[in-house]
Amino acid sequence: MTGGRGVPGRGRDEPQESYPQRQDHELQALEAIYGADFQDLRLNACGPVKEPPEINLVLYPQGLTGEEVYVKVDLRVKCPPTYPDVVPEIELKNAKGLSNESVNLLKSRLEELARKHCGEKREILHEIQRRKEEIKEEKKRKEMVKQVLYQ
Repeated sequence: MTGGRGVPGRGRDEPQESYPQRQDHELQALEAIYGADFQDLRLNACGPVKEPPEINLVLYPQGLTGEEVYVKVDLRVKCPPTYPDVVPEIELKNAKGLSNESVNLLKSRLEELARKHCGEKREILHEIQRRKEEIKEEKKRKEMVKQVLYQ
């Protein structure tokens, strides 16, 4: 029997992934999903993870691209060495089409979500991003309704 905290869904004899391995797998997945909208902000970002992730994701409402985009925001995340067992720092920058109040509310919800999922097998960054997309899509729909009503 191996010591330490087990990872849900793994057999007892399977070795637990290290923090750098888990972080590397998540970074690879995010880069594959976001392509040019993913940026690794670490100085030595090539190869396997040697320092905790620090990333920027440019996020848009789901299904919109190009000139249709009126809402977007950069999600910057700085992870501690023991991420995903410790909550990362979350920052929203370069918001377009969102009020300061909406950005602050969104940041608050994302931080709450990060705390809620901290330590789970499912890495926090991907879950935060998924929820952020839902919130931005809801905000975009509300703003479009306002535009239609007041034109």
